[in-house]
Amino acid sequence: MKKTLIASAVAAATISSTAFAADSMANMPTFYGNIQLAYVHSSSETGSTETTTNEFIDNGSTLGVKHEHEIAPGLTGFLKAEWDFDADDKSGDDGFELDEAYIGVKGDFGSAQIGSDDTVYEWWDVIDISEAVGISGEMATYNHTSGAFGGVAEGDNFQYVSPVIAGGLTVGVTIPVVNSDKSHAAALGAKFKTDMFEAIFGYAMGREEDGVDTGDSIGLGGRVFLGDLTLGLQYETRSADSVGGADVKASEADGYGLIAIYAMGASQFAAGYQAYENDADAEADKFYLQALHNISDNMYAYVEYTNGSVETKGSPDTDTEEFAIGATYTF
Repeated sequence: MKKTLIASAVAAATISSTAFAADSMANMPTFYGNIQLAYVHSSSETGSTETTTNEFIDNGSTLGVKHEHEIAPGLTGFLKAEWDFDADDKSGDDGFELDEAYIGVKGDFGSAQIGSDDTVYEWWDVIDISEAVGISGEMATYNHTSGAFGGVAEGDNFQYVSPVIAGGLTVGVTIPVVNSDKSHAAALGAKFKTDMFEAIFGYAMGREEDGVDTGDSIGLGGRVFLGDLTLGLQYETRSADSVGGADVKASEADGYGLIAIYAMGASQFAAGYQAYENDADAEADKFYLQALHNISDNMYAYVEYTNGSVETKGSPDTDTEEFAIGATYTF
C-alpha cells in the first residue's frame, strides 16, 4: 500500500514537473538573426575624376528577440528588440547598434505599440527589394544622419495599425511621443490589398518649430500580382521646407520608381528604375537588376547591379555604377 502511494506521488510530481517545463518552454522568447556578407564594387565618375572602390562588407547582420503572451482573452502583449552588428570586421569596435525596440498590445482592435520601429509612412515604398545595392524611395526623402524616412524619425514613436477591414483595408498612424524634438508631427498610412493588386498611401505631416516649417510628404505605391510576375509602381512628392519665411528649394522634391519581379522556382529575377528631381535643379536616376537564388530555407545568394547618374545645376554630372555579390544565412 505504501509503495503504491509513493509511486502515485512520484508519478504526479513527474507529470506536474513536465507540465511546468512545457509551460516554461512555451513562454520562452524567440531568438532570431542573420549574417549578411557581400562583395561590392562601385565606381563614380565626376567630370574627369573617377573613383573606384572594392569592399567586402557586412550588409546589415542582425540579432533579435521577440515574445508575446496572452494578457486576457482577446488581448496579447508583445515585444521586439533587434540589433545590428558588423560580421565582416572582427577588430572593429562598433559593437551592437539598436535597430528596433518596442512593446505593445494587439487584439481584434489591431495593434498599438511604443518604441522604435519603421513608420507607417514607409508602406508605399514597393520598389525597395535590394540586398546590398539598389533603388528605393530613400532617394527622395531619406536622411541617413537622422534615420528619417519622409522626414519621420523611426525612434520614440507611438504607432497604431488597424486590423484588416472592409475586405482588405489596413490603416495606421505613427505619432512622436515627444513632438518638440521631431521635424514632423505625425505620419498616416493606408493600404488596400486583394489577390490581384495592392494600393498604398502615405502622408507625413510637417510641423513648425523655431521658425522652421517642415514640408509635408506624400507617397503613393501600387502592386499588381500576375502569377509569378509582380509589377510595382510608386510616386513621392515633398513640399518645400520654410526657414524664416523663405522656401528651401532643395527640400522640394519629386520621385518615382518602377519594379518588375519574376519568381522561377527557388530563384527570383528583378529589374527596376527610379528617377528623382528637386526644385534646386538637381535630378538623378538609376537602373537596377537582381538575380537571387534560395539555396535552402535558411540561406540565399544574390547578384545585383545598378547604373545611375546625378545632374546638378552648375556642377559636373556624376555617373555611378555598382555591382554586388553576396549571401545571407538566417535562423
